[in-house]
Parts: sequence; C-alpha cells; structure tokens
Amino acid sequence: MVFLVSGCGGGNTPKKPADLKRDYSAHDRITKVGPGIFPADDASWVKVDDTTRRKAFFSDRLTVEIVESQKSGLTKNITTDHRFNDIIGYIVTGSAMVTVGKETKQVAAGGSFVVPSNAPYGVIPASDKTTIIYAYTPPREDLRPTAPSVRRFPDNEIISIVYKWFAMFDEKAEVGDFLTYLAETGLSMEMAHKKKVNSWREFQEWYAKWTNQVDSSTRTVASVTVSFDPGTGHYKAGSIVTSTTKTRSGKKIIGKCQVDMDLVDTNWGDSPKIITYREMEIK
Repeated sequence: MVFLVSGCGGGNTPKKPADLKRDYSAHDRITKVGPGIFPADDASWVKVDDTTRRKAFFSDRLTVEIVESQKSGLTKNITTDHRFNDIIGYIVTGSAMVTVGKETKQVAAGGSFVVPSNAPYGVIPASDKTTIIYAYTPPREDLRPTAPSVRRFPDNEIISIVYKWFAMFDEKAEVGDFLTYLAETGLSMEMAHKKKVNSWREFQEWYAKWTNQVDSSTRTVASVTVSFDPGTGHYKAGSIVTSTTKTRSGKKIIGKCQVDMDLVDTNWGDSPKIITYREMEIK
C-alpha cells in the first residue's frame, strides 16, 4: 500500500525522485457503479497492518479512500513511489509527513496535498492518530475487494446462511441482524413484487414497511443447491421457499418462490455476504 510507505526520521533527506511524464492514457475499462448512500457503519474497515486500517468507495471514475493510523511513523526514512492516478489528499485528524516531487513538509489537520500523475510522493503518519482522505482518478482498481484464490467455505456453511436468513423473517428479527448478512457495497436485491433494494439503507426502509404490514410470517425452505464460481469467488445458492404470511389487516397470503443468492467472500470476516438476491414467484 503506497499510502503508508516507510516511516520518516527527523533530519533524514528523501530519496531523489524520478522524473516521469504524466500518464493520461486509458488503463482499464470503466467499472460501472450504482448510486449509494452509506452511513458511518455501512462500510467495513479493512486491516492494513497492526496500526492501520482503511476503507474505500468507488464511482465510475473516482476512488475515495479513508486511511486511519494509530501510530506515528517518524522513526524511519521516508521513501517515495508513484502512480499514474491523479491524487488529492486531505488530513482530517493528526498530521502527516508528506513528500510530493522534491518538496517535503509536515502537514497538520486541515491541510492537503496534490499529486499529479506519476509525480513521486510519500505519506507517513506524524502523530499517534492520523486520518487521511485520498481521492484518486482514474479509480484505484487495486483497492477494490477481490475474491480469494481458494474457496474458504463448504456447502453446509452456505446452506446454513440460507436457513438463518429466512428464519429471521419468521422471528421478525431486528434489521441489524439482517445487515450482518449483506454486503456493504455492490448490493443488488430484488424482493417479491419486483421491489429493488441496492443498499443497506434501502433494505432498512423496505424491512420497516414489511414489519409494519405483517403480523406473522412462516417460511419453509424446501431445498437448497450450492455452487462456487472460482472466477468471481462467488458462492451461488438457489432455494425453493414456501411462505404463509398473515397481515395486520387479517389477510392470509400463501406463496412459493425461487430464491437465488450470490454470496461474496470479501475476506474481511468469518462468513461470506449476500451481494445479489432475487425472489421469483412460482405460480
């Protein structure tokens, strides 16, 4: 990770940076991203090392990364690297020792820095708690969550997730219990009656309406099939679910549907998360 390169000791001189031309060529096809609103608890922090964590958000042509460090790095020499991306950094809390090109300064909270394409730069925390926001364009593709190279979870664990998911509807569980099963970013759900849900917030709104209308609900999972796609790292679970729902107005609704889920192993926790979900009525 180049946003936290080697530390900086007092009085040490940065290594002379290379002089590279700015790179404005296209490097990757644009990865389209759906709109989203993410409250503070919607995006998981990713551990970088024992004192540093980060999280990143993507639009079609921009990456915003938040890096939080719990330890000063002012004990080693600062080193520089370069990227083809244009970079803007903003110090939210603490301070950082920043090198851009041939200039090195300690930047306090409220300060910022601009790194043109391929300009040598280095950033290290200069206080025991430092938070920095970075903006990159084009996007930092290496910061996107990637699938692990090997399968981590057996079929039985995926099947267990499916059963627990539907059992929570029967229990009318707290919405927070559902969110622990859903991916924080990239979520795409299609509930019964074609209702689309694309974020945690939209699921919370949908679930609040559902609980207000439903007095009781019973779901029975008839069968579950599981497969794994090594190319994407997604676990695919298909199930046939029958339901009996009693509304608060006294109406009884019996239904049957095919439910398909894709679960992604973000490698950030101890279980995969639902990233796509489709309910299709069986008549």
